[in-house]
Amino acid sequence: MFSLANTSPHSTIIKLHAADHQSFLRANHLLRQYGITVQQALVLHFLSENRNNRINQKDIELYLGISNPSVTSLMKTMVGKSLVRRLPDRSDARSYLLCLTDRGQQLQDCIVQAFSQLSQELTAGLTTEERQQLHNLLDKIIQNLSSADI
Repeated sequence: MFSLANTSPHSTIIKLHAADHQSFLRANHLLRQYGITVQQALVLHFLSENRNNRINQKDIELYLGISNPSVTSLMKTMVGKSLVRRLPDRSDARSYLLCLTDRGQQLQDCIVQAFSQLSQELTAGLTTEERQQLHNLLDKIIQNLSSADI
């Protein structure tokens, strides 16, 4: 394992990247038993949380922060696994609406359980106050970056 003790200005970016990378690796490991990846789990969770809304691939692009070709590939895989259905959008012939299949919906409890376990692992050894501080700091980081020019 490499050292992350550096306190230079760019070390924050390096540490955030390392934490993100490790959490994705761990999430993929936990989700492997269900035959899905963390990206697929995030899409399933997003669709479940927004089941009363009209969701298309552009919404998934924005949610995951990935390109259209990447979402297209992801959706092909998920349709092939019978996790998601693509339905023609009657208001836009060029677009498809996305919805969960029964199988995709059935995985929701498994996803919540895996994400809960990962959350516990991520915050192991932190006090309740430190966990709240972590959430507050992450919210501030997200807000700072959301308001920055891209």
